[in-house]
Amino acid sequence: MARINSKNKGNAFERKIANTLSARFLERTGLEKAFIRNPDSGSYFGGKNESRVDTHDMSKAVFGDLKTPPEFNFSIECKHYKEGPSFAMLVKQDWKVLDGWLAQAGQDSINSGKAFAIIIKYNGVDEIVVVPPEASGGLKPFISYKGYPVVTMKDWLEQPDDHFFV
Repeated sequence: MARINSKNKGNAFERKIANTLSARFLERTGLEKAFIRNPDSGSYFGGKNESRVDTHDMSKAVFGDLKTPPEFNFSIECKHYKEGPSFAMLVKQDWKVLDGWLAQAGQDSINSGKAFAIIIKYNGVDEIVVVPPEASGGLKPFISYKGYPVVTMKDWLEQPDDHFFV
């Protein structure tokens, strides 16, 4: 069986989400490619490089996996994995991978001044979105993880444009 290159899989998922968001907000932005992959995928200012926030001009910085329109309210993280968490992880609220993603997205949220949205895809399952409670737009989550609502991407994108833009 051929091995899947996880970096290529992640890049392809980022492109897919950028295209989905661009299509969803085409009327609002007037641009076919309003959302594109971040060439740095957040690595220039993220993680161990967070100290660069204090030493660089942040006016044109891009946080997260996608470059979004300036007036877009969210910093976007994209995650595509083969298998999702176990039921036990959800019940015990002990999903270490998501804990790491929440920490990363939370730091990007602080640095960008935007709410975060983590868009997650597991093989055989539709995309889900994890957002801070205050940025959920009142959507009823199908699960909640440590107070963070988890909603389907379909439901998330059905919210009015004003939820997504300043």
